[in-house]
Order: sequence, then structure tokens, then C-alpha cells
Amino acid sequence: MAVYKRFLALLAALLLLLPGAFAQESSGTLRVRCFKIGKADAFLLRTDNLAVLLDAGELDDGEEILEYLDEKGIDKLDALIISHFDKRSIGGVPQVLGTVSADRILIPDYIKDGNVARLLFSALEGKNAEKISQEMSFELDGVSFTLYPAKSASYTEDDDNNFSLVVSVRHGDNSLLFAGDIMSQRIEEMLADGQLGPHQVLKMPCHGQNIDGVDKLLDAVDPAIALIQASDKNPPAGALLSDLQARDIRWYATMHGSINLRSDGYAVTVEQNVKTPAEDSMP
Repeated sequence: MAVYKRFLALLAALLLLLPGAFAQESSGTLRVRCFKIGKADAFLLRTDNLAVLLDAGELDDGEEILEYLDEKGIDKLDALIISHFDKRSIGGVPQVLGTVSADRILIPDYIKDGNVARLLFSALEGKNAEKISQEMSFELDGVSFTLYPAKSASYTEDDDNNFSLVVSVRHGDNSLLFAGDIMSQRIEEMLADGQLGPHQVLKMPCHGQNIDGVDKLLDAVDPAIALIQASDKNPPAGALLSDLQARDIRWYATMHGSINLRSDGYAVTVEQNVKTPAEDSMP
């Protein structure tokens, strides 16, 4: 009887331990804000413990980004990633950095001149910005980031666009690819290097233009959701939207309002204040 009682006590102890021993570690929640700022790029990625800003729109967009950061109680960025030196990606950086610090600043490794670029480089002085010339990865609060820089020294297409840092973000089972403004030559380069694989979410390059090679990008990434930074004045190309719909890819464009994504590590949900034509045609 004593042996039996000891067995029952041991069994009860094991049953108490088993749920903790076999429970899958939670991935937490990753939230992504795609700002409605016209034909410009700005994305805030945040968890309870991290905040990463990817691009910062045009010169007059810094204030809106700062207001949102303040609303969310963010007074420091874990990282600021600048995809490329187009005025639609870098314009708001000086104003943001004038108010909010960033632990790391990651930029592509090339030179560009111009008024907005000069303002950017002036704002980066003394901040130890890291020039990314080789593929690199890092992890913050359970979210993995991989940055893919251009490998060629120049392109016959738009150098500035093709020099974009492409950013892959993975959170649990979910993945998002921010493709900067890469064009056909860079797409071919990334395909040849095996750098383009399936992601649930794809930020479309070149603000929804129907660029050469976009079909190959869609084939390789095979997204369920496409994000397009566009405006009423500069809407996405009809041919691209037709292609996305033919592939049963849900698309969201910022001309209809800011886009909010939420990943729990298992699924991605999307919210937008204004119902889009894409939602009317969802399967």
C-alpha cells in the first residue's frame, strides 16, 4: 500500500509538470503599421519589447510617424532600417532621429547625392550607421531579420532602386518580405542567389508599378497578402492588380488608409480602416 501511494504521488507530480514541459513557447505578437503617406514607404514593426522602423517616408512625413510612436509610447527604436536613398524612403528620417534615438541604424552601402540625401547623411553624422554590404541577420524579441544587399556595383536599370536592402522578417511560422524598390535585374540576381523564397506577406516594390520581372518575384515569394504603398494620384497599375487577383493574392493599398498587420506566430491578420476593392474580390 505504501508503494502504491508513493506511485500515485509521483504520478500526480508528473501530471503537474507535463503541461509546462510540453507547452510550445509563445511567439508573442508582432504588429506592423504601414503608414498612409502617399507614394512613400514607412513601416513600424513592434512587439511588447521591440520597435523597428523601416523607412520614414518623405520630408513632411516625419511628424506623422512621430505622433504614432508617441501614441504607442515608443521613445526609442531598437533599429532603424533604410532600404534605399530615395526621397520617398528617407525624407522623414532627420525629423524622426531628431526626437527618437535608435540603437542601430542600418543602411545600404552606396552613395547618392541630392538635397534630401544630403539632409539624411547630415542627420546620420556621429550615429555610427552600419553600411550593409553582405547578407546579415539578427534577432530581436523572437523576431528574426535578414537583410539582403545588392551584389552588383551598378545596374543598367535604376541603380537607386536596385540597391535597395531587401528585408525578410520571420515571426514564428509567419514571414514578411519588404522588397524595397527592386527591379527586374535585382530580382534576377536574388533568384540566382536563392534569396527569394515563400513569405506570407510581400511588400510590393516600386509602389505597385507593373515592373518587368514582377511575375517572377510573385512566383518565388508566393504571398497570400500583398502590400502596396500608393496614393490616389499614383495608384497601383491595373495590370498588377489583375495579376494579384488572378493568383488569389489579397492586396491592400495605403491609398485606402493605413494598414495594420498582426502576427501571433501562427497566422497573420490585416486591418484597414477603409474597405478596399481588394476585399470585395477576396475568395
